[in-house]
Amino acid sequence: IGAAISIGYAFGVTIVILKVMDAVWPGGIRVTPKEEEIGLDLAQHGERAYVNE
Repeated sequence: IGAAISIGYAFGVTIVILKVMDAVWPGGIRVTPKEEEIGLDLAQHGERAYVNE
């Protein structure tokens, strides 16, 4: 029963954290479709993750 309580607690706290993040940051926790298409490494960091791309 302890494992089930721990899993439920972790799930609940995660949902609360995600809802707060979604409310605080503009656009929520998702990236734009353009950023997703070009890749987050290039969109957010300005460099490619792999040399052969």
